[in-house]
Parts: sequence; structure tokens; C-alpha cells
Amino acid sequence: MTVPPVAQFVALFAVIAVASAIGEYHHHEPTGAPIKIIHSESYHGHDGAYKFGYESANGISAQEQGFVKNAGSKDHEVQVAHGSFSYTDPHGHPVSLSYVADEHGFQAKGSHIPTPPPVPKELVDAYAKAASQPQAPHHEEPQHYVPQPSYKHSY
Repeated sequence: MTVPPVAQFVALFAVIAVASAIGEYHHHEPTGAPIKIIHSESYHGHDGAYKFGYESANGISAQEQGFVKNAGSKDHEVQVAHGSFSYTDPHGHPVSLSYVADEHGFQAKGSHIPTPPPVPKELVDAYAKAASQPQAPHHEEPQHYVPQPSYKHSY
């Protein structure tokens, strides 16, 4: 049985693509000696509580602890986590981040995280003034005029 030239080309192309992907994968292998872990701790409780942390010889550190909030309340159970990590960026600047993850989502804080500009004072004052005004009573929607059929009278 002979393989059509198109199938040979497709097979060759597939082999080249796989070889290229493997080459890219190996290109990102770590260089240098492995970095030692100088501190490590880990705890996992039967109630969903946990804690872990580590620090490496190159200054990377991380820690997190969590628990189940409202345990036993099926509709209100929430896994809560608090943690932080820090490292030095390639430019030599320290970077640290702390976070909370709970029923309100993931909230991170760190000096390197972009933040929106402050709200102008005039706008804050306008919102405060509007909030202090009494609310107008709710009125029903006005009734719309519905034309009545007209009758022609002949005399």
C-alpha cells in the first residue's frame, strides 16, 4: 500500500510541529543550581482549616491560611483564605502582595497593583449632597388618555 503524497506531507508537517514544540518546551528549562527551601510548614485539619508557608534561599516567600466559614450550613459555607507572597523582581525591587479570598471574591493588595485615580472632591461632595436630600415620594404612573369612540349624530 502506498501513502499519497498529501498524507506524507501532512505527516511530515505534524512531526516537525511536535519537534518544534518540544524544542520550545526545553528552551524554558531552569538554569543554574536548584534553589534551597530554607523554611517550609504545612497543616491540614479535618474541619477544612489549613496553613502553609515556605521561604526559599533567594528570598521568595509565601504563606496562606484558610478555614471554612459557616461550617455545616450547606447554603452558607464558604472557604476563606488569607495569604501573602513576596519576591524581588528582575530589577531588584521588592514585590509583596497580600490577599483575601472569601464570599466577596479575591481581593489583592500590593504597591505594584494599579489602582484607579481618586474620585474628584467635587464629585464626592455632589454625591453626599444628593444622598442627604429627602427622597421624593413615589407616585403612580400617570394614567394615559384613552380616546373614546366617537359617535356621529345625524339630524
